[in-house]
Amino acid sequence: MAKGKPTHDEQFTRLCGNGFGFVVKAIEQLWENGSTDALKYSVINFYSGVELLLKARLMHEHWTLVVADPSKADIDEFLNGEAQTVGLKQAVQRLKKVAKVAVPPNAINSFEELRKHRNRMVHFHHPIDVNEPDQEKQREAVILEQCRGWFYLRRLLGDEWQDVFATFQHQVADINTAMKRHREYLGAVYDQIRPELEAARREGAILATCSACSFEAQVLDDIGPQEHKCRVCLAKESFLLHVCPDEDCGKKTLLALEECESWECEHCSTSIDLDDVLYEYTLEGKADHDEPNQPALCTECVHIPETAGTLDDGETIFCFNCFSWPEKIECCEWCGEPFTGDAESTYWSGREKCGGKAGQTRDE
Repeated sequence: MAKGKPTHDEQFTRLCGNGFGFVVKAIEQLWENGSTDALKYSVINFYSGVELLLKARLMHEHWTLVVADPSKADIDEFLNGEAQTVGLKQAVQRLKKVAKVAVPPNAINSFEELRKHRNRMVHFHHPIDVNEPDQEKQREAVILEQCRGWFYLRRLLGDEWQDVFATFQHQVADINTAMKRHREYLGAVYDQIRPELEAARREGAILATCSACSFEAQVLDDIGPQEHKCRVCLAKESFLLHVCPDEDCGKKTLLALEECESWECEHCSTSIDLDDVLYEYTLEGKADHDEPNQPALCTECVHIPETAGTLDDGETIFCFNCFSWPEKIECCEWCGEPFTGDAESTYWSGREKCGGKAGQTRDE
């Protein structure tokens, strides 16, 4: 390697520094009054920061994972900043498939919305005009996007990936402080809609706390798996509202995400079993034990016992552990077991629970 080129660790540090720098600049620009470009570049810079920090997490595993085509990876090109690198979708896929690091579906949805908005700003005409009456509405939309994006990104950087970004926790804390004005805006929104939230509660709805903005503004009125938008920050989130099986209680209770082996009624502590929940809401759960139908392995969380099933409408699929909504259930061509995903080529490669023909060949 030529003298003077940055090392892998130095490149990782620079990548993180750039990512945090873009986010900080985006927050500053959002509150620059009187400038059309400030709002536009706030959108562009915020998304750029999010994508760079996801790439940094991927790079922590190995630098070649950040290169768009790893088969053509060149260390000199990479360290010189000349290599073509992955985008958001590729980064998330490689984190999951190669590094075995899952980005939660709600976070992916939020980052994807940021990406789409950024692309409209960069590639198409986006009508932002400080003289137009809806300009403040456009600013509000950006505030909500950034709040959602940062809430999910902070949880990854500060909690789940804290060991990887240990030396950058002060930057995470600084951005949290910088987001104060955003949060004040959300608080004003919450105060404004509180009467309608309380009215919904009086009519029998359950109010749940939004995991993105932390306001009790998710209004749940249906029994079973459901997806709603937060009334404050508009973050989409999935919930499982169940009726306690204890006849003396019989109250609606929220079942917690990724706790399907130890659910309890929040009112009376009655135990709620996964099998009973699957029976209540899925076709597989209602199937006789001698029938081939059975819950599927969710490829998002890979929970054992299997937790994904088809809801009673016969089309919608839901995982009762990670609360994701897979597109389909198919059977592995090698082992015949159901899983959420595409079965093509699984005879050779298998799936998460089996090694396929290739695995058997290796064992022999």
